[in-house]
Amino acid sequence: MYYLYKELVDKARKGDKRAMEDLLDKLKPLIYSAIRRFSKGVDTEDLYQEACVILLESVRDFDEERKVPFLAFAKSRIHYGIHNLTRKNTYELSLDEPLWEGDGQTRLDQLEDTGDAIEDRIARIELVKSLKNAMECLTQKQREVILDHYFGGKKLKEIAVDRGVHYKTVLGLKSRAISELYKHLKGIV
Repeated sequence: MYYLYKELVDKARKGDKRAMEDLLDKLKPLIYSAIRRFSKGVDTEDLYQEACVILLESVRDFDEERKVPFLAFAKSRIHYGIHNLTRKNTYELSLDEPLWEGDGQTRLDQLEDTGDAIEDRIARIELVKSLKNAMECLTQKQREVILDHYFGGKKLKEIAVDRGVHYKTVLGLKSRAISELYKHLKGIV
């Protein structure tokens, strides 16, 4: 069976180092293609060296009697070999490792401090509780206008039409409610 690079493979199997070097040079694009496809944070040069070893093993293990072209055999071995290497050797980062040589800053120093976010969340919860308490001090009509307008997204004209009252009446209810809320929340906000 004839296949591409048959002569080189035959010479390389007999121990010809020059033929093996030529084969490595000719298959370099195939190797780098597999590296680009599967490398995830692993050093390219390390993967290239591993792929060359896999190619040498492929030359040794190749069996012409199986009627599979050498290129197909080598390609599948290289692809699976690199895929397995990158899967096993996931790139691990140390948070204590310095970012730059000579710089004392670490990755841990660069991480955002979320302590303020928790404090902000607690402050918001307290504010909501205070707002609910202040809403209790409003009249039923004032409370409904505030809820419809600010939380229901309705315009004052819509609220007036829904209630069957004049726009100015709703505007007055809203103004008095805001004043009342301001008095109760004065020390908090």
